[in-house]
Amino acid sequence: MWIGKSTAAGCMLAGFLIAGCSGTSPRDPHGAPRPTSAWRYDVEFESTWGHARGIAASDFSPSWSSAAALDDDVLSKSVAAPDAKEFLQSPLAFSVEADLDGDGRSEDIFVGVFSTDTGTTGRFVAVTRDGELLQHFEHPGTPGFSALLEEGDELHWYKCMQCGEFETLRWSGGAYVLD
Repeated sequence: MWIGKSTAAGCMLAGFLIAGCSGTSPRDPHGAPRPTSAWRYDVEFESTWGHARGIAASDFSPSWSSAAALDDDVLSKSVAAPDAKEFLQSPLAFSVEADLDGDGRSEDIFVGVFSTDTGTTGRFVAVTRDGELLQHFEHPGTPGFSALLEEGDELHWYKCMQCGEFETLRWSGGAYVLD
C-alpha cells in the first residue's frame, strides 16, 4: 500500500515538473516574454545595396542583385545595444587584414549578406585587395550573422558566435580555399 501512495506522489511531482518545464517563454519581472534564443541566431540583415565595400553585387556573382558588408553600424542598427556590445567585446570581427597568400601584401577579408534575382539569400566571405575582389565564398540560406576569427596563422569563418563550428579560409598555393 505504501508503494502505491509513493508512486502516486511521484507521478504528481513529475506532473508539476513537466508543467513547470512547459514550452512557454520565460518572463522578465514586468511580465514581458523574454527571447528564447540568442540574437545571433535570429537576426537577419538586409542586403539592400547593389554593392558591398564598393564592389558591385554582380561582381561577386551575376545572379546577385544586392549585397551588404557587415560592420559595426549594421550591427548596431539591427540588434539591441547590449547585444552589439557583446559582439564588440569578443575576439570576432566582421573584417580582418591578413596576408593569407604569403606574398607580403595584406588581403582585406570581410563578411556580408546577399540576395539574388530569384530571391535566394545568404551569407558570404570575400577576399579583396586594394578594392578588387580576389575570391568569395557564399553560404545560401538565412542572411544572418557571421564573423571572422584569427587564430595564429589561421582565419576562421563562423556563422554563429558561441559555437565551435567554423570553416577555415586559407591559401592552397594557387587559390583561396575554405575547409
